[in-house]
Formats: sequence, structure tokens, C-alpha cells
Amino acid sequence: MEQHLIDEIIEKNDIVDVINSYIPLKKTGSNFKTRCPFHDEKTASFIVSPKKQIYKCFGCGKGGNVITFVQEYEKISFPEALQKLAERAGIAIKQLMRGKAKNSKRDLIYKIYEIATGYYHTNLVEHSPTALEYLAERNINDETLKKFKLGFALNSFGGLRNHLQRNNINEKILSSTGLFTSNNNDLFRERILFPIHSSSGRVVAFGGRKLYEEQTGGKYVNSPTTDIYTKGNELYGLFETKYSISKKDIALICEGYTDFLRLFENGFTNSVASLGTSLTAAQISILSRFTENLYMLYDGDISGRKAAVRAAGKILSNGHNAKIIALPGEDDPDSYLKKNSADDLQKLIDEAKPLAQFLYEDNVIGIDKKGKLAVLFDILNEIEDEVAKELLIQDISDAFDLSEHAVKSRIREKRPVRNDTSQDIKTESNEQYTEERDVIAMILNNKSFYKKVAQEIDSSYFLTEKNRKIYQVLAENIEKMSNLSALLSKVDDEDLRNTLSEISMMEVQKHTIDEALQALKTRKYHAELKMINEKILKDPTNIELFTKKAELKKKILKINNKVVRKTLY
Repeated sequence: MEQHLIDEIIEKNDIVDVINSYIPLKKTGSNFKTRCPFHDEKTASFIVSPKKQIYKCFGCGKGGNVITFVQEYEKISFPEALQKLAERAGIAIKQLMRGKAKNSKRDLIYKIYEIATGYYHTNLVEHSPTALEYLAERNINDETLKKFKLGFALNSFGGLRNHLQRNNINEKILSSTGLFTSNNNDLFRERILFPIHSSSGRVVAFGGRKLYEEQTGGKYVNSPTTDIYTKGNELYGLFETKYSISKKDIALICEGYTDFLRLFENGFTNSVASLGTSLTAAQISILSRFTENLYMLYDGDISGRKAAVRAAGKILSNGHNAKIIALPGEDDPDSYLKKNSADDLQKLIDEAKPLAQFLYEDNVIGIDKKGKLAVLFDILNEIEDEVAKELLIQDISDAFDLSEHAVKSRIREKRPVRNDTSQDIKTESNEQYTEERDVIAMILNNKSFYKKVAQEIDSSYFLTEKNRKIYQVLAENIEKMSNLSALLSKVDDEDLRNTLSEISMMEVQKHTIDEALQALKTRKYHAELKMINEKILKDPTNIELFTKKAELKKKILKINNKVVRKTLY
């Protein structure tokens, strides 16, 4: 795709509006701030700059422009993100785009997972009677099996690898897929496989349950983090149930694969599974795009109820509505629906309680009234949204028959939030080679500085590899660089893109470009001088080394005599 069209898509999609359509943003100074959607955090460190049209998380390091945000948040490819944003802005582009983006590493891994899903599903249906018998015993019907593409990994160390090679998949990409062990064997063997889809419907990972109890390893083996999958960022079944969730305006959140499948088969098509007991902020954020009402339907035992309480607290902390459904202590959704009707479960759903009321009535977790209040007070102190905090205060007061004044007295006093967002942004001011970042930041804020910089130094003056690469990116694109956001689309390396976003968010130091270049040159000359001194210690008779040392001293003296008197020896 031509660069001018990419630039137009960026220009017509304001980054604040786009990100705010996924997650709520709060204005702080000239920027916007929120909890990062890419990692679990308590204190907001995700900054969006409307002026520069970029975002940066100073917790996990993610950064980029409006296209990379949509790409990362929805776990879709670059062209898919472009297509989505083009449609949003009313820009007509071809559905199938050619070029480098089409053949990206991420797209290839998606293709591999598509092939693997078909391979495992065929194994289950045609070659695995024991696995089919197990699923039949669990009352999982054929229609569900096909809809969710359940599969089976045969007891083979290289079955999938060989199948991918027969489908012309290059051996070099396989280690990046998360489908193989460190010694190149198939990761999944003799396990029933549950494909995990992104919300857009593409398979991004697998969960593998062992078929025989005597098998080695844990009950489940799950895909590791890859270019297309981050644990805690997906919800099992959402691709199929998101429209029902939106229509019913309630999401039922269970723990595991079979719980979800049992719920789905019994008509609870507004369900998802959190793939474990720890619901993450990213999962909550994804679900909140379809409904504000999140109902926890975890196991009825102690660990399940504790997990439901933690999850409900996190939901409230993120500004959404939470209720907990109380299953009997010995049941999970799967076992409950085997013994009871869908109407029975619906009655429990209708009787779901807000967090405070659920804890007050609970007699399974095994903590007294004081302990329950301690849990609620801890959650209360984590909530930053004033409305959400006030609602929980009322719930605690009503459930435990306490005055709101008594509840409020347990809220810890928080330090005042500064309005100047730039003061909250962490820069690497204490890191070595800050001079390099200063020069890059000054070019990013005024590209006319580049000509002067290029006349006086080259990329070798940047001693850190990452900063050197960023300077090279600027040098290659300076003539075409209409703005920073457009520049980020040309940076394929995620680590470089994150660092470039971070530098651009830095407050430019109060010195001139000449002073910045002076500092950069001085740093390089001192580094060279140190190396020469080390060589002289090893070879004190080498006249050439002494000559080079003298030349370096002259260069440093010319730049700044004060620096020389303090540092030369």
C-alpha cells in the first residue's frame, strides 16, 4: 500500500477517539491517561498524546500510533488494522492488500495456527476413537465439537512439524509459533485440544488437556506467549458469543473450557471462559466493549469463590458492574448442568449478588465478618473512579449494616495527583547515554535540526545499539517524515518502536542543539579515550596509541576545557 494512503488513514483517525472507543481515557494536563490494556497494573501508566498522535505505556513499554494500537489490542495484522481504521474514517481501500505487510511474520503465524487447527481436528474426528469417547462421556455433542474445532494431538513427536512442512511452511518460523518444545518436538501430544480464538475469530493459541490421568505433566498444557497471543488477553468463546453478550447486556464468566461448552450447549450463549481463575484487566477491558455487566460464574468451592471475589473487585476497580453467582460448594457450571436444568441455573443467575452482599451471605470461603470487611476495604482502596467507589461504599454499608461514614473512614488517603502529566512520565534520565536520547528527541520535535546533526556527526556517535538504530531510521525517513505517528508505521521492530515512542514523550531538555551535540561528541571521545588508555596499559611502547590519545585530547579540549580538566589523566 502506498505511504500517502497510510498517512491519510492515520490523519483521519484521531488516536484519542480511537483508543477511547476501546478503553476509557482521562485527561491529565495536555495528555490522556489510563490503565494499560496490554498488561495488568494498578496505577495508570498508559499515556496518549493528542498532539503527537502516539501512545506509550511506561509500565510495560508498549508504544506506537493509532494503527499499532488497533493491531495490538485486537491481535490482528497490519493490513487488517488499516482496513478497520479506513472503514472507520470512510476511506475506500482494497480489501486484499499486497506488499510487505501481507507476508509479515504475524500473518504467517496466523496461517500456521489455521493449518494446525485443521490438522488437530482431523486427528480427533478420524484417528482418535478414545478421545471421541472421552468427549462423549463429558456430553459434548458433535455440533459443539465442530463449531469450536476441538482437536486431538496424536502421540507423535513430529506429527505437526511434518504436516506443516508438507504445507510449505518454512522450518525457520516454527520456533516462533509456540507449538514446539525447545528441542523441536511437538508441544502437544496425547491431549485434547481446545483452540483459543481472538475476538475477531482467528485461532491464536491452544489449551491441551491430557487424555489419560497417568500421563506425565500437568492436567493442562497451554500455548506460551507469541507474536499473536498474550496470556490473559483472550477469552475462550468470545468470538462466538460477543453478539449475544451485547444483545443480552450481560456476560457470564466461567473458568474453563468444558464449563463454557456446557453453558453454550444449554443456551447460555452470552458466556466466556477466562482460561484460569485470575481474570485480568485486559480481559475486563475486552468484555466491556460488549457490556458493562459482568457476572462471575466460577466454581462453588473455596478457591472458586475466592477467585470470583478477586475478579469482581477488579471489575469494580475498572469502573464496571460486577455480580457473583453462587453455585453449590461441590459444583462447577459443567457438573451443575449435568444434574440440574438450564432453568435452575437461570434462577441462580437471576439471584446473583453484588460483591458486598455475596461476601456477607457467603458461608463457604470460611472467613468471619471482620475478615470479609477487610477484603472489601482493600478492594475499596484500589478503586480510583469516584462514582464506582461511592457505589461500593453504599453496598458495603447496606450489606453489613454500617454507616457510610464508618466505611469511608477506612479509605486510605491517597497522595494528590499532579496535573502536569509530563512529571509523571518516566524517562531514562539516570540511564547512561542520555545525550543520545536528547539529540533524537530534539530531531523528533523539530526535524530541521537533522541537517545540522548530520553535518557534524554520523550514527557511530550513538554508542547504544538501540539509539543508533533509531537515528538510522530517522536518517532514512527524514525527508518523508510528515509527522511522528506516520514515522512509527515504518518501524517494523516492536522494541525500536516502543523506544521511539518513549523518547518522543520525553520533555525536551532546556539546551540548544549545539549543546546537545557537544555533549554527544564529548561522550564518544571519552569512550574512545578510555579504550586507548586500556590498550596503552597492555602495550605501553605503541607510539601510534599515544598519537591517537593526543588527537582525542585536542578534540575534547576544543569542545570544553572544563570537562577536560576534570576527566583527563
